[in-house]
This record gives sequence, structure tokens and C-alpha cells, in this order.
Amino acid sequence: MKTPINALLEASLLRDVAEPF
Repeated sequence: MKTPINALLEASLLRDVAEPF
């Protein structure tokens, strides 16, 4: 199930992956 915390984790992970490039 999707929790706000999960959404925040996903957003931060995507940002961590996207920023270096």
C-alpha cells in the first residue's frame, strides 16, 4: 500500500538518481 512516506522515499530516490546526470 502507498503511504505518504513511501511517496517521499520514491521522490527522493528518483531525485538522487536523476540529479547526477
